[in-house]
Parts: sequence; C-alpha cells; structure tokens
Amino acid sequence: MKRAGYALLALPLLVGCGSSTDVSAPSPSAATSTAQPTRHAPPPPTATPSVTPKAAKTPAPQQAALADLVVPSSTFTRTSTREWDRERTGPFDVDRFAKLLSGTPDEDRGLFARTGFVRGHVSIRMAADDRRLVVYLYQFRTHEGAVQLQNSFWDQYEHGDSFTVRGLGRTWTDAGLKQSSTRYTATANVNFAFGTFLVAVSVTESNKTGKGLRPDTDLAATIAKQQRDHLAGAV
Repeated sequence: MKRAGYALLALPLLVGCGSSTDVSAPSPSAATSTAQPTRHAPPPPTATPSVTPKAAKTPAPQQAALADLVVPSSTFTRTSTREWDRERTGPFDVDRFAKLLSGTPDEDRGLFARTGFVRGHVSIRMAADDRRLVVYLYQFRTHEGAVQLQNSFWDQYEHGDSFTVRGLGRTWTDAGLKQSSTRYTATANVNFAFGTFLVAVSVTESNKTGKGLRPDTDLAATIAKQQRDHLAGAV
C-alpha cells in the first residue's frame, strides 16, 4: 500500500673504478741502496651515479562537500529554529538516512544498496515569512542509480497535482494542500535526476486556517532549475 503524502524527497649503477701501478727501476749507482717503495697512482675520481628524481605524486582531488552544491537562495536565508529540522539538516549516509529521514528504513537500506548510493545532504532553510525550502541531494555511482531510486521513491507515495517545469528533463512534480490537526500546509515538490545526482526540491507554506494558501509551483520550478544549473557549474 502506498503511503499518503510526499516524502521529503518530495546522488584512488653500479659504478666500478680501477687503479694502475707504476714501478721505477733502481739506477746503477743505487743498486745496493735500499729499494724504493712502490708508488701507486691515485685512483680516478668516482663518477656520481645519475639519479632521476621521482615526480611528486599529485594528491587525488577531494570531492566537493555536498553542502556547497546546494543552490544559494536570496529568499530562503534563515536557519530553521525547529528542533526536527535542526536534527535532520546536513550530510547523511545510509544509516543516518534510515534513522532520521526514512519512513521505511529497512526498505530504503535495500534501495540504497541496489542503486549504488554514495552520499547525501539535506538543506532546510526558511524565508522571512516562514516559508520553508527543503533541498535533498543524493549522489550515486551512476546516472542509472539516480534514476532507479527516483522511480522507487516516487512509487512509495501517493501524489497530488502535477505541474510543468520547462527546460528541466527527467522531472516529476506534485503539489497540494494538506491538513493536520493544527495547521494547513501548501506544498510544491520537484524532483529530477541530473548526472549522478537525484535532487528533490520542496517549497512549503502553512497557517492555521488554510486561508490564502496555494502551492507555489512557480517558485519550486525556478529553484529546481537554479539547482540544476548550480550543479552543472560545480561538477
């Protein structure tokens, strides 16, 4: 059974030397004299082996921090004060995702293993009017892995109305208004696969009455395209 609601989804010489001997014969007048000591010519200078210095190893380039790959926003500039958000913001591996971000941890562990998940990051930022922007980055070994997880995550949930994001390929969207016991929330979600990344963008706004709330699909689409361009320029 599909779960209601869209998850926050909703990417190493050997050198030899010798010597010569010069022996002087005694002169007739010195025939009875003490024999002269043998004189040895000094050995030729030893050649210094030619050693080619080893080239210094170039360190492998480090991966850019995923936090730096999240698109900046002039609208969503505040850090969320909600404890739930603060606990979940930042990098995640499989264990952290399963513990804090997943509604089906065992199933998602299997999905991450099959799709070649490498690492992830979630950013949660607020606007001055308390609108909320959530951006998930999932990185995989291959583009196919990103697409496979996109399909699997999408099928886990029921979805609202879709909308168009022009100029962005492999994109799935949904939008809708939901009610909890205390608040109404309008949400617009965009997720897309780009290279070895799966990206999920969610823009939400809420109040106690639901009056005036409408999913901001235009803003979600704009931020998604900006995120795609930011990734393209950084990786």
